[in-house]
Amino acid sequence: MNLKIKKGKRTVTTDIAYIAGFLDGEGCIRIKKANQGGNSYYVWVAITNSYKPTLDFVQSVFGGQVRQAEKTVNKIVYHYLITASEAVDMLKTILGFLRDKKKQAELAIIFHDNKDRLSPSGKDLAYRRMKDLKKGNIYENPELLTNHH
Repeated sequence: MNLKIKKGKRTVTTDIAYIAGFLDGEGCIRIKKANQGGNSYYVWVAITNSYKPTLDFVQSVFGGQVRQAEKTVNKIVYHYLITASEAVDMLKTILGFLRDKKKQAELAIIFHDNKDRLSPSGKDLAYRRMKDLKKGNIYENPELLTNHH
């Protein structure tokens, strides 16, 4: 993925940077509790937009799914959704281009890469920290999560 941009040509790098910018502006990164309850959590990435071709493009690069979410009087809204290890692979690929959601992506990656070793309280801490990040609270060291084994 270390291609250089040459004379404005479209490259893999420009596509990845575009998707990162789109996620920064229109996306959401979460650590979600699984519906079955207990101590099961997973990484979830979504982008919502009314322009389906852009979401289809993201799906063509990273997988996941695009579905119609709702229809308002004037437009149809679509959701792109990718979860678990596929979502983490996406975040690892675009991480260097993220700005607004970079800390959320870092936390999601660290959580996913360590979740098999995290205690129930460590998983809950990651879940709560993600909620805090979404509210604008910044943690300088998301890797501190890994101390909660």
